[in-house]
Amino acid sequence: MTRSLRQQFELVVSLAKRDLKARYKDSILGFFWSLLRPAFLTVIIWVVFSKILQLEFPHGVLPYWTYVLVSLLAWNFLIGSLMDASHSVIANASLLKKVKLDAEVFPIAAILANAVHFLLALAVVLVLLVLSGVGVSKLVIFLPVIVALETLFILGLAFYLSALNVFYRDVGSALELASLAWFYITPVIYPAELTWQRIQEIFGPERGAFVFHLYMLNPAAPIVVAVRKVVLFGRGVGEVGRNDLFLYLGAAGAVSLFLTVTGWIIFRRLSRRFVDEL
Repeated sequence: MTRSLRQQFELVVSLAKRDLKARYKDSILGFFWSLLRPAFLTVIIWVVFSKILQLEFPHGVLPYWTYVLVSLLAWNFLIGSLMDASHSVIANASLLKKVKLDAEVFPIAAILANAVHFLLALAVVLVLLVLSGVGVSKLVIFLPVIVALETLFILGLAFYLSALNVFYRDVGSALELASLAWFYITPVIYPAELTWQRIQEIFGPERGAFVFHLYMLNPAAPIVVAVRKVVLFGRGVGEVGRNDLFLYLGAAGAVSLFLTVTGWIIFRRLSRRFVDEL
């Protein structure tokens, strides 16, 4: 059993390395594209919201670009992993037909490759925050816990998406469309407190609180908020109360665990038919 697990782990690492090499083959900038993409989008968002629309960052403490850049890193890890994982089994069809192996190594390897990019880009951003004088929160020591939770959430969805995409090739395209809506209903480029204010205005205090709780049950929402909070908001500034955030993260953890367990079971059952479908 131990030997089998070690072999699976080595295979996952090998596949992840292959994906990393293939992604930046003949690329001059290589890994730095992982940082340039969110950085470029951050500049666009900063210009549009802060300069053209002249919207003020509600907290007024930190530069808006720091807020958006940290959020986008967490978001890109989520979506990038799901996009790659959803196509991972199909992309490795020839290998799956030739070699008898557990197909779940493919989505896991895709997530691992994206995790490497995310962690390297995050390290660069943390250094940038320190050098720019913004600094980082002392709560950053809890960042690995948040990243682990996000990875668990990604893994659960990845099992579902990668398995279903083998039988229904529209799943990958549907994910691309769904991610656009998901991006805007997740507090990536705006604070959660802004959503709270708007919901209160529309639904009133009592129903507004209920609607906001539903909004925060989107696991991506508390995860993104938590990443910002532990990286930037360690100086008494926050969007969601600490106790409430713990509850939302607990709910996100429960959902993530459920998705991972059920997703793995369904993936294993469907994997018996992968070779025939591919």
